[in-house]
Amino acid sequence: MADIVHRSSRTVKQDPEVVHERLLELGKRLKRELPAIPAGSQAATLLGTSGSLGLEIDDKGADRIELRTTKGRIRGEGSVDIEAAGRGKTTVSMVATVKPHGFGAGVMMSAALASRPSIQKDIVKGLERGFDDLAKELAKPDHEWDAASWTPPGLPD
Repeated sequence: MADIVHRSSRTVKQDPEVVHERLLELGKRLKRELPAIPAGSQAATLLGTSGSLGLEIDDKGADRIELRTTKGRIRGEGSVDIEAAGRGKTTVSMVATVKPHGFGAGVMMSAALASRPSIQKDIVKGLERGFDDLAKELAKPDHEWDAASWTPPGLPD
């Protein structure tokens, strides 16, 4: 089973150092506020874990931030590359990966995708919608920026 990998880029009207700092703020908030997976839920069955997903954030410097989950049979990984685009703009490039961890998880993910081919399309659609909203948030002027107020679309406030 191959991983589900999605790549996307946006250009935002904001300086690269501001984008980097804001992404780190949002990552720290995500780590603090990421809801636990309820035991016995459909998500717990799919992911093979309940409770924390073990989110790690790795600041690789001014031009890259990585995130990954460390628990469960289906894990997520993401990276964001930050590149100056001139004139106070920044290109933000994201790679998001959903990957099975182990043979059994690969078989399970293959079966799920075969029985419901729209799953991958739904994941990509959700990532794109979230990235569109994130780009708008990152571009806000300083007086409008508030890391605590942004919630990605599709998640409960």
